[in-house]
Amino acid sequence: MVNAPTRYAEALLTGMLGTFGLDIEYVRAEKNSLYYLDDTGAEVPVLDLIGGWGSLMLGHNHPEIVAYAKELLDAGWPVHSQHSAHPVADQVGAVLNGVLGREFPGAEPYAITFANSGAEAVEAAVKHCEFDRVLRMKALFEEIEWNVDVALRAVAEGTAALPVDVSLLPGDVPAPTDAEEFGALLGAVAAHNMARAGTGPVFFALERAFHGKLVGSLQFTFNPLFRAAFASLGQPVRFVPPNDAEAFESAVAEQRVSVLDVQVLDGRVTLVERDFPVVAGLIVEPIQGEGGIHELTAEYAARIREICAEVECPVVVDEIQSGMGRTGKFFASSHIGLLADYFVLGKSLGGGIGKTSALLVRQSRYRPEFELVHSSTFAKDGFSTAIALRTLELLEAHDGAAYERAAERGERILGMLRELAAAFPDVVADVRGKGLLIGLEFADQSQASSPVIREKALAGLLVFQLGSYLQAAHQIRTGPTASVPNMLRIEPSIYISDEQIEQLRGGLTEVCTILRNQDALPLVQVLTGAAEDAPRADIRDFRPAAAEESAPAEPAAAKVGFVGYPLTPDMLREFDPSLADLDDERLFAYARRSELLKDLPAFAPVRFDSPQGTSVDLTVYPLLVTQAQLREYQVSGQTFLIGLDLDRRVRAAKADGCDTVGLGFGLGAVSGHGGALRVPGITVTTGGALAIGSALAAVRPAAAERFGGLDGTTVAVVGGGGHLGSALGAISALEAAKIVLVGSGRSGSAERLRAAERRIYQEAWERIAAGGALTGIPAALSVEPLIVRWLAEGRGGDEPSGAQIAAYLDDAYDINPFVVVTDDLLSVRNAQVVFSAHSSPVSVLDEKHLGDGAVIADLSFFGTGSEASSVASRGDLRYVRGGILSASNRGILPRGLGASQGAGELLAGVAEAVTLGLSGKSGSMGNGLITRERVHAIVDLAKQHGFETIST
Repeated sequence: MVNAPTRYAEALLTGMLGTFGLDIEYVRAEKNSLYYLDDTGAEVPVLDLIGGWGSLMLGHNHPEIVAYAKELLDAGWPVHSQHSAHPVADQVGAVLNGVLGREFPGAEPYAITFANSGAEAVEAAVKHCEFDRVLRMKALFEEIEWNVDVALRAVAEGTAALPVDVSLLPGDVPAPTDAEEFGALLGAVAAHNMARAGTGPVFFALERAFHGKLVGSLQFTFNPLFRAAFASLGQPVRFVPPNDAEAFESAVAEQRVSVLDVQVLDGRVTLVERDFPVVAGLIVEPIQGEGGIHELTAEYAARIREICAEVECPVVVDEIQSGMGRTGKFFASSHIGLLADYFVLGKSLGGGIGKTSALLVRQSRYRPEFELVHSSTFAKDGFSTAIALRTLELLEAHDGAAYERAAERGERILGMLRELAAAFPDVVADVRGKGLLIGLEFADQSQASSPVIREKALAGLLVFQLGSYLQAAHQIRTGPTASVPNMLRIEPSIYISDEQIEQLRGGLTEVCTILRNQDALPLVQVLTGAAEDAPRADIRDFRPAAAEESAPAEPAAAKVGFVGYPLTPDMLREFDPSLADLDDERLFAYARRSELLKDLPAFAPVRFDSPQGTSVDLTVYPLLVTQAQLREYQVSGQTFLIGLDLDRRVRAAKADGCDTVGLGFGLGAVSGHGGALRVPGITVTTGGALAIGSALAAVRPAAAERFGGLDGTTVAVVGGGGHLGSALGAISALEAAKIVLVGSGRSGSAERLRAAERRIYQEAWERIAAGGALTGIPAALSVEPLIVRWLAEGRGGDEPSGAQIAAYLDDAYDINPFVVVTDDLLSVRNAQVVFSAHSSPVSVLDEKHLGDGAVIADLSFFGTGSEASSVASRGDLRYVRGGILSASNRGILPRGLGASQGAGELLAGVAEAVTLGLSGKSGSMGNGLITRERVHAIVDLAKQHGFETIST
């Protein structure tokens, strides 16, 4: 937001959380509760089901761990004592090996390497895998070198015959017949092997996997949202589908590479193929947490172990989230009998206090030299390691009662969720999980009838919106999974109570009812700043009535888009009828809070049929900015941000098949009137030409009635330096006797007004030089001495002349009789006809600015009536809505985007886009300077397709 406080730590993320009311500052925590302070300073408990993203098996601030941490610090326990003995670290390793022996009987010992986080432990595992592969490769080549030496000696001593089958070598290599040719053959073998020695490692991971976001670990995280931008920074990883052993087997077979060995077999030198160590490792999660709580099967686990054993590929099991007893056993992989070569632990290993993780490597796989090439300043620090040991002791206490409780509590929650799924089969797609690693997957809401719900689903933010409601209405804190946007993650500690499970049942029952009934008001209400004073307490049914089946309509010949500002409460209520009970203030509060999300879903297409027999479907793409917010952007000089939003919406329209996109009020100024948008293959129009044409057509009858026409009148243009205002001034100058161009007085306004003035003079000179009958300012200028001299000299009409005429008039007159440039609104009183063409979202005129009997044509907001209030008390004034047309087909647009006064009335920006679409002339009308010729052309074209100016 424009006036938001400055943030320095993850400002975007915090702002996103604020959009959903989740940017809460918590002040205390215990077990499964976080506490914040309300407005009175009282603590408010919140049921925390995120659990430190799975780091709190023992809850927040477990009293025994906290007491032990204090004891360590009070005793001056060494945190940093690098390069010394660490018996506590050995004790952690001993406990973990004891657990491994219990859950995997017969398992060999595992060496332990400490790290600071799960992602770092993954990187350590990957490094060890590659280190091991390189050493295996080195050993292989040393063995081949030894075998070559043995073969050479055997041939030289006559104890082995020369090889006769050399078909394993590529190309036409003959079998050797003597020692010299045998030497050449060995050279070919060495060249063959060296060509393969540079083959890079291949790592495998599973689709849906999540293994961290560091440069190395990120390569093993499947979601492209996290990985794509950094793919070139790390080792390429091949992803295979989980629980599909055949796919993994095929992928491994594709990667196998062989080298040639020379061995003496049965008295003859023989070429033998040896597997080259290419496949460096397979990393799996026994339960894919961030990937949507999906379990691997025991059958799959057994088969991948067999496949990996064939190619000496280590199996790395990531237990960062699923381990530490969360699933009812210490290792979730023990449920499926998956004994890893490497285990990776993290999260709950620190007991919710320490920041630590661990890599366990099977002794027969472990390379002790790794300890010399891998280290970390903070890994295995004295404090975190001691906390890890105390955490393990608590988990293992009473014969592992913590694991039994995790299984029991998890089954209690899963049972409740399954009951919920049975009651709401249309809302709940699935319930998955084991122990206290649980996911509730909602049915796809991307086609929801509620646009608020649909928008959040399409943006991948539905769980945030639902979490916002659960937080505000039920004091329940939930979170998403990283890769399944419609899944709610549930990862409490083992201390979750029956009462808290019922609290969750109540909140989720209301969420399911909201989704079933498509009632977005409860979701929105909690974000309006007045949740305690809800307009209604009940959840109502806003599902559309079942429609009769009918044949699908034939597609229109073309698609047209319209990007619209500003957002109004009426538009939001029409956007989602369930919001009808919210007043304007609360709807504006919701819009402001949601500003960071930018976009709302497109409205349903509206069909327009032309009398010429063509048709278009018009789709409106609203932008989530109110009039007040737009004004703040203008004042703060941040309108470029709207330009960024606009570009995205135009690209979305193109992706939807639109050939033309119209821009609504205020968007021309932030997009170079469409010219700054670089979206190939689509025409962008601001509707300015048709707005001017319709405004002039509406003004002329009123001017004729009061003044006999525009001839000889003084015309004032408020906003005279703008795109519309300068064109109105130049075109009106062809009839009026005097033009008053009024600017805002802001920076740059004076220069824009001067440019508009010079344009009037330039176009007047062009008409004078062309000959023929003259009216308005061109007729008056034609008798000026400067102009008379130019005519006599034969000066061309296309020569730059506007600036010279302006300079001449400044010297010749104290008060310019033709064009007045000013920022004084009182100068408007001298005009008979006033065009209000400013870009301010608020009225700038009042009755004191308008002369007796004046005609005012209101183009501000392209006809939505910004200046209507200024003439309400003046019966002598004639108010004309400018920039509004009627459509013969009377398509009904959302209020605020099609002139809200009635069906069939369109703002000129909409009508111009539709006209271009109906005519098929999208690319030929241009978006540059609005000229008289261009205005006449678009007005005539609009008439052909059934659009008429509204003059009242």
